[in-house]
Amino acid sequence: MAFSYIARQPILDRQQRVYGYELLFRDSEKNVFPDVHPDEATSKLLLQQHLIGDIHNVCLGKLAFINFHTNTLLHKFPGFLSTESTWIEVLETVEVTPKLVTACKKAHELGYRIALDDHDFNDKWHELLPYVSLIKVDIQQQPLITLPMRMKPFREHNVPMLAERVETQEEFERCVELGFEYFQGYFFERPEIVKRKVLAPQQLVMIQLLSQVHQPDLDFKEIADVIRNDLSLTYTLLKYVNSAAFNKGREIKDIQHAIAFAGATELKKYVALVALANVAKDQPEELVFKSMSRAHFMAELERLSTGETRDSSAFMIGLLSLLDVLLRSPMDDVLQRLPLSSDINEAILKRAGRLGKMLTLVEAYEHGDWPRVEQIASQMYLSEIDIGQCFVKASNACRLMVQDTTRH
Repeated sequence: MAFSYIARQPILDRQQRVYGYELLFRDSEKNVFPDVHPDEATSKLLLQQHLIGDIHNVCLGKLAFINFHTNTLLHKFPGFLSTESTWIEVLETVEVTPKLVTACKKAHELGYRIALDDHDFNDKWHELLPYVSLIKVDIQQQPLITLPMRMKPFREHNVPMLAERVETQEEFERCVELGFEYFQGYFFERPEIVKRKVLAPQQLVMIQLLSQVHQPDLDFKEIADVIRNDLSLTYTLLKYVNSAAFNKGREIKDIQHAIAFAGATELKKYVALVALANVAKDQPEELVFKSMSRAHFMAELERLSTGETRDSSAFMIGLLSLLDVLLRSPMDDVLQRLPLSSDINEAILKRAGRLGKMLTLVEAYEHGDWPRVEQIASQMYLSEIDIGQCFVKASNACRLMVQDTTRH
């Protein structure tokens, strides 16, 4: 059976803004391009996600970091990718040969940015350094205490460095002190909840609004009452319906008129983005991206498994599944404040039921846990290739929504 799995791992800057995504891929036993070792997934990644799909969509409009092995570099596979949106990652397993150095030099001359992955500070890499624009360091393999002296030559030559496998807030803060400019890992997803945090009134309003717009029967008047009592919501909604996509020369009389004018579908998009952005204040923007992407991924999988989107439960489960991280509060506390069905609560809290299993599938996909993905896909009678297409569609929808929010 053919596989087309791709996931992304965010790369953040010092302000915890998303700089780009490293793409994770699983290859099949048969490669598409000739002369490529079967263990090298890059060729099929490029075929499935660039020639057939769209890497730009998968990366939500951010930069793509793609692993290149020896043969993919020597056969000039990067040549059809955009130099502006693509980083070439040279893996630590490659053999540094004159041919490889020449290939990297050529890629550098064409304008591609090259990163050395899992750099071990070995002298064998010196020949490649003139063509390298980023050094990635696995801080679980290279102890932090040893890094100041090892990093010094790169810092003196203004070569930025990225800390990989940053798993705690403490590690992130230490890496910032050491001078790392970019960061990769799960540190922003695993906050340590020392004590139960009381939710601010504004946060409660936002998550309640999220729940209201995803009820089977929308109550426009009730939603309007919530929005009109918040100046920022009123302002952003009016800007939203006044954008080029909606403006047809009509005058908006009041908030309820604006809501009706936007329509249920666009209202859900507007509220989801604005609410999550407010709830996620002072949190990495990747959490908002991931929440939205999960929501659309869940909705696409629901459509795939049932033939139609029967209700908003799948979307809601994906959307709310990171609220505990966003709010730094236990999930059971958060859900108690929302009028959600028991099925949704069970899916989010216990990963129970069909939609709970689907959420587990989405999480495994995000982390590139392909054996787990294959196992759950088989249990749910889902096609691996179709799952990959659902991910691409969800990424595209999320990218467009983020663009709309920025524009508005």
